[in-house]
Amino acid sequence: MSNKRKHKTLDLNNKMEILKKLDSGQNMCKLAKEYGVGRATIHDLKKKRQKIVDHVKTMESGPGKRKTLKVGDCPKMENALYMWFLQRRSKHTPISGEILKTKAIEFYKKITHKDDFRASDGWLDKFKKRFGIRLLTVSGEKLSSDESAVQPFIQHFKNKVEELGLLPDQIYNADESGLFWRLLPNKTFVPSTEASAPGRKVSKDRITFMPCSNATGTHKLDLLVIGKAKNPRAFKNICLPVCYKNQSRSWVTREVFSEWFHKDFVPEVRKFMKRSNLPIKALLVLDNAPGHPNEQELKSSDGNIQTIFLPPNCTPLLQPMDQNVIQKIKSLYKNKLLIHIISQDGDITQSLKGMNLKDVVFSLAHAWKSVSSNLIQSSWKKLWPTMNDVSETEETDEWDPEDNMPIVDWLKNLSEKGLETSEENLNSWFEGIEETEQIMTDEEIISEAVQEENFVEILEPPTTTTAIRVKPDNALMCFNTCITWAEENGMSVKDIIILRNMREKVFKQGLQVAQKQTSIKDYFKTT
Repeated sequence: MSNKRKHKTLDLNNKMEILKKLDSGQNMCKLAKEYGVGRATIHDLKKKRQKIVDHVKTMESGPGKRKTLKVGDCPKMENALYMWFLQRRSKHTPISGEILKTKAIEFYKKITHKDDFRASDGWLDKFKKRFGIRLLTVSGEKLSSDESAVQPFIQHFKNKVEELGLLPDQIYNADESGLFWRLLPNKTFVPSTEASAPGRKVSKDRITFMPCSNATGTHKLDLLVIGKAKNPRAFKNICLPVCYKNQSRSWVTREVFSEWFHKDFVPEVRKFMKRSNLPIKALLVLDNAPGHPNEQELKSSDGNIQTIFLPPNCTPLLQPMDQNVIQKIKSLYKNKLLIHIISQDGDITQSLKGMNLKDVVFSLAHAWKSVSSNLIQSSWKKLWPTMNDVSETEETDEWDPEDNMPIVDWLKNLSEKGLETSEENLNSWFEGIEETEQIMTDEEIISEAVQEENFVEILEPPTTTTAIRVKPDNALMCFNTCITWAEENGMSVKDIIILRNMREKVFKQGLQVAQKQTSIKDYFKTT
């Protein structure tokens, strides 16, 4: 008589491993034997795949030893608390367990209008497990930059570079930043079409973006953009200029970052090294943000592409991307946002009605492309003072000259659109000075947590612009007009060539459409 198999409950880490192995084509029966479970268990995991993956993506430090997807007794309160926690951690504010318990009670009262919740140590432990939160600090005070750790790390970094025998082309940095993509000067949030509906609060539409480049600026990877929507309608049938991933709160989590590192960063680095005739090895410099896995997890399978982490509280002092690069991207994006607003008919709200994630990612991608290699090289000066001696490139800490409208003209055009602001406000908005204050209030966090199931619909409204199909003949006329205007107004040869190439593509596509229509007509004539 055969022994009955003992019941085994897999933790989420094992479940994710199995799903990845299933994706690679491994056999269900072999996986069932390897993990000591029945084939039906593997089949159930496959059926629940998306639910498991989506849940793990929401967890700050990964699933750990958690086994189920159960939620707490008050999931809306816990969602709000977790969003509040991530927002504070993104500002490098340490949070203790006692602070979390106090905030949980406060959110519970506001959401349920009851006073029967006691945030016990047991509840806190379960909450941390449910959301994959790592050990909390014991201090509630915001830590200042740790200057004492700077010089030791600079030496450690230099030793690591020499040990691996790397050139500046082989050393990378990545850093993420939040972007409220509808935020205008005077801290004005322009509502989306849904958000302006009766009874609904104005939404602070937010995404996270992450630039990544090598130290010379010769290899700039596509921006990583993290939004809430899994399959935004605006992205349908278009080739994105960014690497887009979704997370229910637009945050970087260990799962999201690990996926980007292994599926995007490592393959792209290998391709670049091969093209450049360099040894296929590299080092990625990161800060110690909560959503980053550890060095052992962020390493290529052959160990040739590694990571190194900056010391805690040294990001403002050493992180290359934090030395004007991210600020430059945001400034260029805001420039394009204002051009979009001013160039549309109607007031500001009407101008932004059709604006969606597609417009945002294309503007961000263009802004990132406009960041010069000189700016990227100069951003490494604090971490790697001798880098320019090694790379033999011209050193500069000046931003590229950017053709921009004078502030007076911006103010005039915005005023005509109904937005009155001052020169001081506009300058500080372009420079990002106000952004340190742009954290969501408790009321806004609660509002988002309560309506979380509607994130995708709120973020991606159907627009009239996406419903219109432009015919090839109309597009051809528009490109002819654009080319004539470009030639008459002294646009660069490069820009004119791009317009002419686009016109040629439209012409060829028009021929294909005409041939298909002719073929269909001929078919019906002969049948």
